[in-house]
Amino acid sequence: MDVVTAIEGGLVVSCQAPEGHPLRDPRTIALLARCAELGGAAGLRVNGAEDVRAVKAVTHLPLIGLAKVPRPHARPLITPSFALCEDLVRAGADMVALEVTAEAEPAAGDLAALVERVREELGVPVMADVSTAEEGLRAWNRGASLISTTLSGYTPYTTPAPSPHPRAAATAPGFSPTLRAGSAPGAGLVHGPDLDLVGELAALGVRTVAEGRLRTDVHVAEAFARGAWSVVIGAAITDPLAITRHLTASTPKGGPR
Repeated sequence: MDVVTAIEGGLVVSCQAPEGHPLRDPRTIALLARCAELGGAAGLRVNGAEDVRAVKAVTHLPLIGLAKVPRPHARPLITPSFALCEDLVRAGADMVALEVTAEAEPAAGDLAALVERVREELGVPVMADVSTAEEGLRAWNRGASLISTTLSGYTPYTTPAPSPHPRAAATAPGFSPTLRAGSAPGAGLVHGPDLDLVGELAALGVRTVAEGRLRTDVHVAEAFARGAWSVVIGAAITDPLAITRHLTASTPKGGPR
């Protein structure tokens, strides 16, 4: 069964830990992946060729590989070059995730063309991480097999949906505080998955993956109700540091950190 079909209607668990995180070790990432597999995940999303190799050695789930490239004073870019895609496929990735955003293209070039090149030259399907419907349609028309809403709320021209619980939002798993356009630091923090974008893309006939700030079973059910092909959840499952911060925020001793 191909990876696109294998994850249809299922949960993909993102197993990642950045530099400096207590879990930052390929063997630990592999253990998280095994837990996800035993828990019923349909697929895995893993950052970096080293972690892809470690995970591939211990699980049988379809593996979506990506490579985050750090930038000073900005979020990382997601697999912005063909060489990174090659490394991931050599390591065992069954699919490559890369971003197709207007924000990244000044540095990375024509990312929609990269989608087509990966599909044709490496022979693997592509998950395109986008922040708007326009970006999603552009990647879809260039041959991306799946369009993920990963970056909605993380580009300068998008904003995530507001939360009814702003205090919890500041420390919720998988949530990096995001400012509304033009806001001063510390103002206008919002969170919540962009399920409207999921619905918009799905209504256009695009195979859409709901990703970004999903944390609950309600989020998962609503994403599928909106037409999601599959759902990706990361930190809310695999990051005990973020989960602990979220829960301690509701204690008398807790609060924003």
